[in-house]
Amino acid sequence: MRPSRAPVKFGVICLVLSIGSSVYAQHFTIKRVELAGQQVIVHYDLTDDVTGRSYTMNVYGSHDNYLNPLQKITGDAGLEVKPGLNKKFIWDPKSELGENFSGSVALEVRGRLYIPFVRFTGFEDYRVLKRGKPYQLTWSGGTQQNILNFDLYKGDKKVSTFTNIANVGNYKLTLPTDTKPGKDYRFKISDTKNKDEVVYTGMFAVKRKTPLLFKILPILGVGYLATMLAGGSNGPNDIPDPIEPQ
Repeated sequence: MRPSRAPVKFGVICLVLSIGSSVYAQHFTIKRVELAGQQVIVHYDLTDDVTGRSYTMNVYGSHDNYLNPLQKITGDAGLEVKPGLNKKFIWDPKSELGENFSGSVALEVRGRLYIPFVRFTGFEDYRVLKRGKPYQLTWSGGTQQNILNFDLYKGDKKVSTFTNIANVGNYKLTLPTDTKPGKDYRFKISDTKNKDEVVYTGMFAVKRKTPLLFKILPILGVGYLATMLAGGSNGPNDIPDPIEPQ
């Protein structure tokens, strides 16, 4: 008989909301926590007197002494979370900690005002990027000590990475030719030494440098020419036989 594993237990969720010095009021309230199968769902309200601001909301666990933010989080967590009522995030502990994990886990929510450490200029003009074509990306902010990674994502899946990019405000980037064409791509830019320094670009589509139709047409043309040159003797353009004398 297979021994049963003790379920994961969850402690009290506490909050550390850090926004720096401000005369405006922010309020964070956890409304309820529920267990839904293997998932933990946290419902909360986040309000702010200032219109247009957003927050970074990360969740940490006691299993590693609150060192690293949890990764298997969906919903209203991560970067650029807008204030509002009836917000929620969902955590999958088995995916995060492994199927064999058992014990108690306390969670801590840390929020801070979202201020991008670098800001891209002109990237909104890139609605489409073509594979194999170089693009000059420009940005401002950060310090010379920042060493950047550019991670290419399609949806929530990381596709490729451009590593150890100096923070000099520009970089010529070329998408790999094996990148699949499609929509919902974006770059995640992060500081290699500070996990809290992260920004995302806007969404864009990826296309082939040369449209597939233009690649197929020459092949079809060669095939058609070969067919004409090697045509059978029964075609409509055959030279007729000579007339036999009567």
